[in-house]
Amino acid sequence: MNLFRYFKPWEKSFVDALSYACAYKKEAAYVTAVALEKRPDEIVVWLAANQGVEPAVVNFVNNTLIIVQWLAANPSAHLRNEDGKATLRLLTEQVLRFNSPKIKAYYGQIMNLAAPAVMGKLSGKEYEGDSEIVIFKQWLSENLQKNGVQLQEADMVNLASKCHDSRHIFGVLRRLAIESHDPPTFERLFKLLGKLGKHVVMCKRIVEATRVLRSDFARGMRVETVPGSRPVPMPFTPRKYNIRDISNRMFRDTTERDQFISRLRTIYNPDELDRLLAQEHLSGKTIVHAELLILDHFERTGGDFLNNADKYIGCSKPACYLCYQYICSHPGGYVRPPSHQKLYVKWRLPDIRENERNAATRLRNQDQILRRMIEFVRRDLKNDIANRVGKLKPHPDSTAGGTSTVFEIGTGLEASMGSLSFQELRQQFEPEPKPGISSASASSAQSRSSIITASSESDEAEYSSDGGVGI
Repeated sequence: MNLFRYFKPWEKSFVDALSYACAYKKEAAYVTAVALEKRPDEIVVWLAANQGVEPAVVNFVNNTLIIVQWLAANPSAHLRNEDGKATLRLLTEQVLRFNSPKIKAYYGQIMNLAAPAVMGKLSGKEYEGDSEIVIFKQWLSENLQKNGVQLQEADMVNLASKCHDSRHIFGVLRRLAIESHDPPTFERLFKLLGKLGKHVVMCKRIVEATRVLRSDFARGMRVETVPGSRPVPMPFTPRKYNIRDISNRMFRDTTERDQFISRLRTIYNPDELDRLLAQEHLSGKTIVHAELLILDHFERTGGDFLNNADKYIGCSKPACYLCYQYICSHPGGYVRPPSHQKLYVKWRLPDIRENERNAATRLRNQDQILRRMIEFVRRDLKNDIANRVGKLKPHPDSTAGGTSTVFEIGTGLEASMGSLSFQELRQQFEPEPKPGISSASASSAQSRSSIITASSESDEAEYSSDGGVGI
């Protein structure tokens, strides 16, 4: 028995890290969910995304699983010896390259807003003698630009690695946030710098989880996808989609309804809300969020999770308010996910068709879930309006596409990865130079690999969550 496995939810760690690595663009359409299904002869890695899983993501996961299976088949490789460290470097380089668009988006936020705001605060003479601030400002000037010019997407691999290795320098921002009269300015930059290096941490978690789960992973792994849902128009007409009619449907007691609307008027202008509802939401289309696509797939097929006592679906972003309520209310006993508790109008329940497997049971469960959710939403909305003193910040919506059927893609992995040396594993990603390719080109490939340093054996610093997903 592997006792070490029971001290940490390693399946959760693996799918959380992999889902984060799959969401290679910052847009909400790329939010990705991952779950592990245990079959008699292999582990199936299920992927779903709000706008369907792109072939590029499937290819990326296939390559990642080659590394994972090599680790699973080579128990001598761990983070304290050269094979393990080299494997981590290989995985980290692959993940950072793939996620360069997302890292570049965070870098843009730093350069355009967060860093200038902090540098403006630190320009005063009172900070000149603070050695931590001097070192931090020097790091920014040396690493966020190249010869006075902003970095390009090709530079993001190197920048992300440097941010992870230099995270101890960023601690000064936490101190400044405590001491300052404007904490958000320093907190924003601290979080963004953390996000630049977060993928390095995720790679280490994949390696650590693989070592513990190797007996399962060594049997074989395959990728399958659940496509995004078909966008469906909002099921309301302008006549019904207004504050008065929504309140009528919420409250049977007219006194309670009138009290609610009266309180609402002290915070918002109902006429303005009616206009926003009609213009910004009524014309939109609803989708099923990624984690619910996977949940409904397991309900439809009856598949087994890698650990049925811990049925967890990982996602690249915390669950929204309604996904969280749906998962918590489901009789299937799914693990409660992290949640940012934001509410999005264009959310919808998973689609169920009459001819699908378990359709009747799923419809009954969904009816019970919906009733519970309505009570939760009604209660929370009443409490929110009763206690709110200002407007919520808006969150952008997104769309999703794809078909509504499940399709399967094989990884093409060899039956046994144990026969490969690490050099043979690396050659699957960086083959030997072909005739006619200069030695300079070959050394360039090696230099790209060398810029990634292995994570420290104890990585206690936790990067902040990405927060909500505007769906």
